[in-house]
Amino acid sequence: MGNLRIVYHCVIRKTETYSFISSGIRPLLFMSFFLIAIHTFSQSSVFDKLDFKNTHLKKVNNSYQNKKQKKALEELLFVFRKKENLYLRINPEDRGYVKLEHKTGVSKSINTANEVLKNYFLFRDEWDMEKTNVPYQFKKEINWQINPFGDIEWTYMLNRHKFFIDLGKAYYLTENEKYAKAFVAQVEHWIANNPLEERLKNTSWRRIDAGIRCENWIKAFEYVKNSKHITPEFLARFLNTLYVHGEYINSEFTDFSRTSNWGILEYHGLFNLALFLEEFKMASQWKFDAIEKLTACFELQILDDGNHWEHSAMYHNEIFHCILNLKLLANQKNIALSEIIKKKAITMAYANVKWQKPNFHQPLLGDSDDTDLRGLLTLASNVLHDSVLKSRAYAVLDYENLFLLGRAQNERYQKLEATNPDFLSVYQKNSGDFYMRTSWDEDAAYTSLHLKKLGCGHCHDNIFHFNLYANQRDYLVDAGRYTYVNNKWREFFKSSINHNTLGVDNLANSVYETSWANSFEARSQGMFTKSESDFDYAEAENTAYKRLKDPVLLKRRMLFLKPNVWLIFDSFSANGNHKYSQYFNFPNTKVDVLDKGLITTYKKQNLRIQPVKHVDIKLSDSWYSPEYNLKQKSIKAELSTVSTGFTSFISLLYFPEDTALTYKKIPVYDRFDAVVDDKYVEAVSITFLDKEYTLVVTHDSPAPKRFFFKVHGTFIRNEVVLIEKKEKASVIHIIKE
Repeated sequence: MGNLRIVYHCVIRKTETYSFISSGIRPLLFMSFFLIAIHTFSQSSVFDKLDFKNTHLKKVNNSYQNKKQKKALEELLFVFRKKENLYLRINPEDRGYVKLEHKTGVSKSINTANEVLKNYFLFRDEWDMEKTNVPYQFKKEINWQINPFGDIEWTYMLNRHKFFIDLGKAYYLTENEKYAKAFVAQVEHWIANNPLEERLKNTSWRRIDAGIRCENWIKAFEYVKNSKHITPEFLARFLNTLYVHGEYINSEFTDFSRTSNWGILEYHGLFNLALFLEEFKMASQWKFDAIEKLTACFELQILDDGNHWEHSAMYHNEIFHCILNLKLLANQKNIALSEIIKKKAITMAYANVKWQKPNFHQPLLGDSDDTDLRGLLTLASNVLHDSVLKSRAYAVLDYENLFLLGRAQNERYQKLEATNPDFLSVYQKNSGDFYMRTSWDEDAAYTSLHLKKLGCGHCHDNIFHFNLYANQRDYLVDAGRYTYVNNKWREFFKSSINHNTLGVDNLANSVYETSWANSFEARSQGMFTKSESDFDYAEAENTAYKRLKDPVLLKRRMLFLKPNVWLIFDSFSANGNHKYSQYFNFPNTKVDVLDKGLITTYKKQNLRIQPVKHVDIKLSDSWYSPEYNLKQKSIKAELSTVSTGFTSFISLLYFPEDTALTYKKIPVYDRFDAVVDDKYVEAVSITFLDKEYTLVVTHDSPAPKRFFFKVHGTFIRNEVVLIEKKEKASVIHIIKE
């Protein structure tokens, strides 16, 4: 057997093939020998791995014991055709229903499959980790190692083979054999050109991609398994190669895998293999190992608030996809999962609910795309049997989930009542993210404020960054990710300057080093939040600029007065002279400077950003990346001032067309009626909706005799106070003691 493996490797590598030919072996004779050898190898090796204690392998075993290997392989194919699918749950008679109800999805699958037939690749699936916008077509055979655009992520996407699923769907829906034939040809070609060797472990055999590929191969196979092109000989090679994937994945469990999304994607692949290859001797061990390793990963990587520690919504949901599959398959196969996995599945689902924007999309948090969450939450609602999740999902099964769950489950799902969450604004204290909203309606106002920075690799330099969504539109955004290539663009999109944050002396918060590491990491402290029915409040300090010769401490305080007014106090504490900046990033170029402030320039419902104190305002051309490999022209605004010692910005954000609003900065007195300097305490009054709100913020109480402050004739003695006045009645909200 070892000799056959050597022959196999030599033949598929052209340089070694030529060396055999030059040694005197005639090409035709050699190829004949190769075909016989690989045919024999593929048959015998698969039988060696089967566990013939399985009663449904009785006919396979009888034929094999009687030296009828061809018959044994035919029986094995019969077993794999008749066995219950893991993922494909619609029946052949449902094809018409799918075509009628999901015309867009069907068209997309068939179009993608037709492109793949021509070796034409464009990665555009909704949850593709690295989407592309420029197609690439191989003129002859596929080179699985190619990197055509200078981004190795393209090579990884090619070798994940998600497009095989589209070939499978196209075959299943049309019954056109050309799609199954293409699937077989491409799988065969990949197997022949990608032996598991060290030289390929950074391209086609990265562990993460091997794990992802297992799921995609299994799903695609279930669509095409009844095709005439799925021969017994192909099945043997297919199963053998999946077996190699399993051995490879389970060969090590490093600390990197334990603490990275890689480990979950790897061992999710192994779990899939354990169920798909349940007739194999190693299946039960693989299942045990996969659950054990995944339990360790989820316990370490998922914080108590449900967020993945790498602080990226996109990668959180790659892992969420895995845990949902675990639940889906465990429910189907009656497999006992660990309590940790069951608990983390629920907390991850609710993390998605908490940060989901009113348009149902995830925020561009860290390395993320602007992706709709409803498909994932639809699956989650079904496998977790949760009516709250359904309120943030589709009302009926979408195209992808219909294949996974089946038409009968679609009917049951439609009967499940959708229940809105019993919360609105929520602080995720482990990850430091505060999500504020006015309702669960699509026209709600929504703000996400990020008070803490966790990881480095997929996390961006976003301390104090906030998104603002209202009126069914993004107004202020995270600039996105665009690329992982270590170049100026990677640094640009990760930088704090391209988030809605604060800066000192034109320096970013963290110091960029490579795509995945910083030489200096910004940190925050003093996180505090409070949420009431009429307002939300949050604050934190950023210590990043304590690294300067003259250290600077930054503090951001945000008050959200519902339904649509935001008041931000930003302060900078230092001794020397510095330039201080606020940055505002817009998703497009629809913004202008007007009356010493900023205004968006849509046809209606424009956002006003009004500095309460004088600042310099500059607009500059910038970029917005709503998905990987895509950047669009946008505008960035910088509000800045140069000053010595303590400095503060006060910014008011609102919609003038919707809210008639007046504001003024008002003096604060001590108990002896002396005006207190701004460096100690400041106050701003805002009047709208027949109410006057006065926010008083103490920056630094100078001495015990000034423990009390007087505003509007009212004494206060707390750090942050909101005075709400309507007609003659006043209510004092002590936000922070």
